[in-house]
Amino acid sequence: MTTYPRLIYDNLWRKGGNAIASTPPADPQHPLSDTMIDTLSMFWKSSDKDVVTQYIPMDLKAGTRSINFVAILGHNIIEAEGQNITVEEDNDSDFGSITAETDAFTWQEDNIFQFLATPLTERYIRVKLVKTGGGSWDAAPKIATILCGSFVEFNRRPQKGYTLGKEDITEIEETDSRVIFAQEKDPLNEYRYIFEALNNEAKTAILAFLEECRMNRAFVWCTDYAAANTSSIFVRNTEIIYPVFQYPNVWNWEIAMREII
Repeated sequence: MTTYPRLIYDNLWRKGGNAIASTPPADPQHPLSDTMIDTLSMFWKSSDKDVVTQYIPMDLKAGTRSINFVAILGHNIIEAEGQNITVEEDNDSDFGSITAETDAFTWQEDNIFQFLATPLTERYIRVKLVKTGGGSWDAAPKIATILCGSFVEFNRRPQKGYTLGKEDITEIEETDSRVIFAQEKDPLNEYRYIFEALNNEAKTAILAFLEECRMNRAFVWCTDYAAANTSSIFVRNTEIIYPVFQYPNVWNWEIAMREII
């Protein structure tokens, strides 16, 4: 772990509330609004794989924002086609005069995590998919969840002894005659990190994070922002743990979370 951990919890895409029609239109069974849900089994899907450039837009509503992190989760874009994925912003819903466009994202299978060199600040943003090499896509593009927010970086790395394991949530029922019936479920990765000597800024961010996400809203945890794709996870809290005061401007904290499949 070469950098300080970063936490991204305030998902403005989810909180925006106004999904604009995608181009081409979404498949009727898979609307754009599904990208606002923290469940990878529900997703937006294009209705036409023959369109080279596809747009997935969102109205983030009026207000001040500074988005420096984007995650594109549960996508089906193959590597040969996924070298030109960007995000555009505009101050108008018709995107008639693009204010800014990000650098191309670094492709990764299933989930893409990207820190932005220049923050996005406009009300309207859209994910732009351009098929590398032109022609039809291998399959109609789909994206399960989009996350846009600002990161919080802690002033300390976690202590040695942080843990990683799998929780088996298989449901088991045993009859009176000792016959076992099981509904098997995939084991899920669980993580637990312990921090010491966090400052007041970290404590304030942690309290805001717990208020926003609680146990039901997902967030991204990144242990090395220099390698975001391989060091980021999409998770939910498994416990609500508050910072513990040690003395002025010094707080200890523990985070427990479970990865979302």
